[in-house]
Amino acid sequence: MAWKRAFIVLLSINLLIVVAALIVWNTLPTKSQTWNGTAPKGIGQQPAVEVQIGQDAINAYLSYAIAHDEEVGKILGSADVQFDRNWNCDFGIRLLGRIVPFHLVLTPEVTSGNLVLHVDSASMSFFPIPNSILFSVLERAHTPDWVETNPNQDDVGIDFSKRPQRPFGIRVLNYSDTTKKLALQLTISPQAVLSGNQ
Repeated sequence: MAWKRAFIVLLSINLLIVVAALIVWNTLPTKSQTWNGTAPKGIGQQPAVEVQIGQDAINAYLSYAIAHDEEVGKILGSADVQFDRNWNCDFGIRLLGRIVPFHLVLTPEVTSGNLVLHVDSASMSFFPIPNSILFSVLERAHTPDWVETNPNQDDVGIDFSKRPQRPFGIRVLNYSDTTKKLALQLTISPQAVLSGNQ
C-alpha cells in the first residue's frame, strides 16, 4: 500500500508537469500565424520554459484525482503534501472499509536534472514502518523504468533523462525550502509542435 501512495505522489508531480506543458503549448504560435522569415536565436535548440510547482498545486491535483479518478479513489480517501526542508506527506489509505492514516517524510535532492527522494520515515496509523518493508513493496511495484528504488540508501530516484522526451522533456532545476517550490525546465520538441498542428 505504501508503494501506491508514493507512486501517486510521484505521478502527481508528473501530471502537474504535463499541465504546465499544456499551458505552454497553448501559448505557442499556431499554423495560421505568419513567420517573418528571420530565424530566432538558438534555432538548433529545443524551446524551453521554466515552471515552479508548489504544494498547493500538488494538493489541488491530489484532491481532484481522489474525487474524479476511480483508481485513485479506491486507494486514497485524502492526501496532503507539505513542502519544507522535508516533504511531509499525509495520506488517508482505504483499507478494509476504513481510512487509515499513512505518513511519509521525504527529503528531496536534485542531482543532474533528476530528483532523488530520500525516505526519512514512514508510519501507518502512527506505527512506524521500517524502510526495508516499504522498499520491499516499492521494488515489487510496477513503476516506469525511469523511477528507480535504492533500498541501500533509502532513496527513490526519478530519472527524468530516461523518461520519454516527447512531446516534452523534464529537467529538475532545484527545490527551494525557502520558497517551498520545485523549479522545473520543460523542453518542447519542435517536431512534436509541428506534428501537433497538422
